[in-house]
Amino acid sequence: MAILNIDEVEHGAEWALLSVSGEIDLDTVGKLRGKLEDAEGRGIYRLILDFSETKYVNSTALAVLVKFVERVREKGGGIALVSVNQRVRLVFEMLGLIPFFEFFEGLDAAKAAYAAGAQG
Repeated sequence: MAILNIDEVEHGAEWALLSVSGEIDLDTVGKLRGKLEDAEGRGIYRLILDFSETKYVNSTALAVLVKFVERVREKGGGIALVSVNQRVRLVFEMLGLIPFFEFFEGLDAAKAAYAAGAQG
């Protein structure tokens, strides 16, 4: 069984930085969905996901991420992905999902672009 850890590392009024480590598959995608729903319920519509320790994602995980983006985009929200390894990024590419997300090499760049765009 896959292991997934998601920790909120930092947040502002309308954004949060989540550290995602492990594998996101059918066994663990509920944890991801719960974290996204919790953030949205608190009025956090802009998420920075640190994928530096994310080893695997499947199409179910990407569907959850896309649905979040679709719900929050009209509120100025979205998801920035940081330090995505080639294997994980390939899944995004194969499914044609690159345009749904912003990709950054480092946390500082993502925070500068993403957290600054949020009100608060």
